[in-house]
Amino acid sequence: MTEFRKILLIQLRRLGDVLMTTPAIRQLHQAMPDAEFTFLTEAPSEQLLQYNPHLSEVWLLPRKMTWGESFNFLKQLRQMRFDCVIDFFGNPRSAFISRLSGSPTRVGFDFRGRAWHYTHAVPLQHRVGYATSHKLQLLEALGLTVDTKDLLPEFPISVEERVFAMGLLEQLGVQPDDRVVSISPVSRQPYKRWPLENFAQLADWLIEQYGVKILFVYGPGEQDFVDTVRGQMRYEALSNYDPPNLAQTRALFEQVILHIGNDNGPRHFAVAADIPTVAIFGRPLAMNWTPPNQNRHLSFEFDPGCKTQCDYPNCQLECLNTPLMIVQEAIAKQLMAHDNPVLPV
Repeated sequence: MTEFRKILLIQLRRLGDVLMTTPAIRQLHQAMPDAEFTFLTEAPSEQLLQYNPHLSEVWLLPRKMTWGESFNFLKQLRQMRFDCVIDFFGNPRSAFISRLSGSPTRVGFDFRGRAWHYTHAVPLQHRVGYATSHKLQLLEALGLTVDTKDLLPEFPISVEERVFAMGLLEQLGVQPDDRVVSISPVSRQPYKRWPLENFAQLADWLIEQYGVKILFVYGPGEQDFVDTVRGQMRYEALSNYDPPNLAQTRALFEQVILHIGNDNGPRHFAVAADIPTVAIFGRPLAMNWTPPNQNRHLSFEFDPGCKTQCDYPNCQLECLNTPLMIVQEAIAKQLMAHDNPVLPV
């Protein structure tokens, strides 16, 4: 294995995908403890990495740049003299940046004719498995022996975020003895949205059967999803609030006993916070986004026979028909398996 001194890591966007790179970052740092690691990404993903102990620096790349800004960025990039670039993202922009970096070692996936940008082009394997293991393939191309059991994403936060989270729940009326379950019914992608009426019934059932408090988790521009769920509920959930930043949202999960939701950013945050989760999947394969060989994070999907040959948007989204009863049974098991089991009232 070649020892590198300065390494540039690239994952420009998608919160879940950025988190999926963190086991690779961790294993790289363990293998090369004296190297400097710089991570290049776009807003708001830098919030996921600001306290990552394995990174020396996080660079924020604007999505739109003038010719002058692009020239200055590429000049700075080449002046850094990175001796290795690992492109986890693999879109045209990140591949182009890898090529123009001047680095003698450039690693990325052989996808849609982009192999020529890299010195080590890794064949894209469409295998079923957790997304973090997919990222680790790029490390293997460098001769690293990866730990296939060290796959959980990492999202460190500060004391300030934890204080914020506790203060917010106190403002919402949560008492010290209350048990809070978070629900995130949001997704900007229709093929990831379990029916909102299911989330309403689920929230009512949790309140009625277990006496828990329901905290809806959402981001900017997503409150309409939550309001629709509230409008179909018989019981009251905790009030709405101004969406916090990503690190503050991650801190909220340390205050709940279980997270339930779609395949979205909050679910990945909850996994990183190491609290039990139950996720409902539509089009994406659940196995690609669920940690393997464990019972702490449960995922459910309904395959009408077309998931591996999806024809979206020319379909009726039948993959979102996971029955409510199956999800309720999984939640009941998760609550019973909690360190301090939650029993029906």
